[in-house]
Amino acid sequence: IKNMGGLHKHMKATSIIMTIASVALAGIFPLSGFFSKDLILEVAFGAHAYIIWAVLWITAGLTAFYSFRLIMYVFHGEENFKKFGYHPHETYPFVIAAMTPLAVLAIIAGWFKAPFVEMITTVLPELEIHVSTTTLYTLIAITTAIALGGILFAVFKFKKDGTYFSQALQHRFCYKLLANQYYIPHFLENVINKPYLRMSQFSWKEIDLKVVDVIVDGIAKMVYKTGQESRPIQSGNLSKALTLMVIGLTVLLVVGIFFGLAK
Repeated sequence: IKNMGGLHKHMKATSIIMTIASVALAGIFPLSGFFSKDLILEVAFGAHAYIIWAVLWITAGLTAFYSFRLIMYVFHGEENFKKFGYHPHETYPFVIAAMTPLAVLAIIAGWFKAPFVEMITTVLPELEIHVSTTTLYTLIAITTAIALGGILFAVFKFKKDGTYFSQALQHRFCYKLLANQYYIPHFLENVINKPYLRMSQFSWKEIDLKVVDVIVDGIAKMVYKTGQESRPIQSGNLSKALTLMVIGLTVLLVVGIFFGLAK
């Protein structure tokens, strides 16, 4: 994606459809995402789940930011694809034809909420959340503000050649925390992966090669050497075989007599 950029003038229809989808995903009125997003936030607030509401509210801003970061990376800024010799063009008409109804629904689908709710509540119980009109409009204004803030932040942050407009921001703790994914990958790599790798290498070099392989190979060599030493016995000579049998019986008798006398 970062090797794209500036595709708006080459793929205008796709750019417009993608922008409409991103605005809907950000939950901006009057597109469909606004109705679903604010209804979820309204239910969380009305159920007095304020922590969940706060998490959802922050997530709404992040969703708007990431959606328009994608738009800025792909369709605006420097045309990075030229470095690789690519020549982008608009997608095929049948693809545009398939995406257009989705874009239209992203614009108007939210206005069909009332008939949809009326239809499903004929078989399912309706959840009633009592929120005052003032509170409702305040919640809408707050969530819309953070969504617009996320969009504007993405636009201004990536408007110049698809790169960051503020170097100072990158030195802030919150930015580093998010950019490093809360340092979870660092924790997994240094606390779990590397010790496990060192333990595996030690087990392989010191235990598997020097202990397990030595025992297994030693048994195999002993069996092989015993077989090699025993091959002359199996010569097919009857007199030699009878001689060995007599020797064996003699040994058994001696052992038996010895242990018998010992008792």
